[in-house]
Amino acid sequence: MKSQKVYLVLILIGLFFNSCSKNDDEITVVEASPQYPMKSLIESGHMQVTYQKIDGPVTFELGYKFKSFKDGEIVALGIRVPNNDVYRVTLWNVDTEEILVTKNIVSSSGLLSFEDINSVNIYSGINYFVAINTNDYYQFSSPNTGLFPVESNDILITGYGSNFGTSQTLPTTFSEQSYLGVVDMKFIAYE
Repeated sequence: MKSQKVYLVLILIGLFFNSCSKNDDEITVVEASPQYPMKSLIESGHMQVTYQKIDGPVTFELGYKFKSFKDGEIVALGIRVPNNDVYRVTLWNVDTEEILVTKNIVSSSGLLSFEDINSVNIYSGINYFVAINTNDYYQFSSPNTGLFPVESNDILITGYGSNFGTSQTLPTTFSEQSYLGVVDMKFIAYE
């Protein structure tokens, strides 16, 4: 009888500790959905391919200038070109002209190809520029009056820029009416 009471007490103590093991203060982290600004604009019909160039005689450093509405991070860079090759992609802070990351990306002809990078923090209101160095590209137009500025989720794309040549130089002239590319990024906004 005494051993039955001991077992019963041990069972009750075990149930008590088991029921107390749940931590109501646990925080569940919900990761925000990744955003792909240029991919989203193309899929929405905001811009459409009008021309493609393969092995053109001129190489460009080309891409787009953007700001984010929220702080976040860029965790991958991507390209879509009409040729199979390796292309240099660069992300700059436009305000400081600092290169934040450079990544060589292997293209799958005509498909969007992404490569992960060490995450780069992006801050709301700062101007950034992402570019590809290439002589293979698509040209886009818009069924509307202009391409930029345009919002894509938490990103505001303010213009297209390009430089001639293979040097890794930040473009300083921007257009709101034209776009050659595609260079893109995987952006995750902080909640």
